[in-house]
Amino acid sequence: MDTGVTLFLLTAGFGLSFAYGVILLVTRYKQCAPDEILVIYGRVDGGRSSKCIHGGGTLVWPLIQDWAKLSLMPMTIEVSVDNAVSVDDIKMNIKSNFTVAISTDPEIMHNAADHLLHLVPTEIKSLVTEIILGQLRMIFSIITHEQISSGSEDIEELIHQKIGTDLANVGIKIIAFHISSISNQSGVTSDVSQEKLNHYLGLTKKAREKATPIPNEGTKDWDQLEIMLKMADDYSSDARFFMENGDYVRAFGAINYAHAWIDAGVKLRLLDGHGDDELFTLP
Repeated sequence: MDTGVTLFLLTAGFGLSFAYGVILLVTRYKQCAPDEILVIYGRVDGGRSSKCIHGGGTLVWPLIQDWAKLSLMPMTIEVSVDNAVSVDDIKMNIKSNFTVAISTDPEIMHNAADHLLHLVPTEIKSLVTEIILGQLRMIFSIITHEQISSGSEDIEELIHQKIGTDLANVGIKIIAFHISSISNQSGVTSDVSQEKLNHYLGLTKKAREKATPIPNEGTKDWDQLEIMLKMADDYSSDARFFMENGDYVRAFGAINYAHAWIDAGVKLRLLDGHGDDELFTLP
């Protein structure tokens, strides 16, 4: 074969190989933002069903691998348990608010990939609600009415031990938990005074003023943070409205929702809580 033709074929071959490499890198290198998990599935190392990456990137090989993303944005879930019976035999209707999100713990992330990857947000929320309901009635049955109504450390510990463990099995962590309303068998709702409301309104206002944004303006994280802070401000406004109209129970629930959104921002490192572990759950 003519030397010139050979050189041409070699050069063309190297050129095509280089072009293929560039195209492969551009089209198959996948990244995810800090509020996302990138899940690679198919043929992955270590014998796992998937590979999870939080806030980074990797090359996804064609034919043998594919990818999808999971959002780390918090979900707020209201759970109602009717006719719950405490250990001291008091029947209650209890409304609780949970703020949850997909965990970034390496092992729990893989649980999320296994169970949640192809579920839409409403399906994830429904699954989480079912898990919470399955344990919450049992938890209320082994503690007293006083422990429930006062929000004692015992109930917090049980929530994280039992519900937290079950949620972790599907890739979810609890960010915050609040009991928003309790009524006993006679229909009398646990006291929520104006003094108590003013106290929590003040705490949430203090938290809103103290927590400062971490991401730069104009970034995707900034946009997500703006959504979270708007939710917090809207719930604070609702709380004041309900209080002014004498609906103290709904006001108390709204202000807890407001604080939970701010707390979630600090936990996700979108807000700087400046080390204040009284106002925030620090990362």
